[in-house]
Amino acid sequence: MGKKAPKAEAIRLSTLLRMTLGEDRFPIDVALLAKEISKTNPDPIDKVVGAELPGFEGMLRPHSKRPAWHIVYYDDPRYEGRNRFTMAHELGHYQLHRPVLTELNYKSGVLENGGLFQCKPMHMDEWKEADKQREEEADTFASFLLMPIDDYRAQVSGHDMSVELLSHVTDRYGVSLTAAARKWIDFTESRAAMVVSRDGFALWGRASKSAYKSGIFVRSGMALPELVASEIEGSSNGFLSEQPMERQKGVWSFSRGSEPLQELTLRSEFLDVSISILQFQRTHDFATDTEPDDWDAVDQLKKNSR
Repeated sequence: MGKKAPKAEAIRLSTLLRMTLGEDRFPIDVALLAKEISKTNPDPIDKVVGAELPGFEGMLRPHSKRPAWHIVYYDDPRYEGRNRFTMAHELGHYQLHRPVLTELNYKSGVLENGGLFQCKPMHMDEWKEADKQREEEADTFASFLLMPIDDYRAQVSGHDMSVELLSHVTDRYGVSLTAAARKWIDFTESRAAMVVSRDGFALWGRASKSAYKSGIFVRSGMALPELVASEIEGSSNGFLSEQPMERQKGVWSFSRGSEPLQELTLRSEFLDVSISILQFQRTHDFATDTEPDDWDAVDQLKKNSR
């Protein structure tokens, strides 16, 4: 199948949903959408099901005896937003990456060749370069499908990041706090970053375009500031504070030094991670600020390993 752009394909489907269901279409029923848009294909999605998937968030799996696909996701009823994003991610693989299956693939009565997409978003170090790009594209598709940029802009424009804003976004779109925070980082024109960590070390991170241009990116494996790590260790599940905390210069440091910032941190016992959202001052003192040749979200997620 021809190569599709993740954002363009998500926007196309979002437009169809708006034409069919109107403005009151959120949160999106991904399972229903997947079956409806694929039913005219030679290899439709005929099942979307939750299951136990140790070590995996979800998978797009070909049927063993006929040209069809199944979306399977790790099901936990306590985290419907996470489930919805995983389903949308796997739908992204279907729309963007799958090999189209026909009866020719089942000449012997069983699938002779095909594709299996297994997703482990917390283990990005294990991915090959092609896997990294493919997973990033599926994430981008899911983000723009579940949180269309025009509607998202209307919800967040003019607002600083806060617990209240995150709660509003998660409620409207039925997504996880991680997905809501990542969308804000990708959308905002402010200098901001998010750090996903475990046991005092960054697993991955993301910086807004303006922050990245000013030398702020998160290296996989970098140690959290001792003060921040100790506060997370001593906290319970949830946000460490209702309002962003003021951090003085010298607490957080990046490639071009340290500066004051505001920090909003969430601890998730279920995912066994912490998410810190950092908001920097609108102006900064780095005299050597230059724009990278090619700002890319995949590169900046794991700059050292990529």
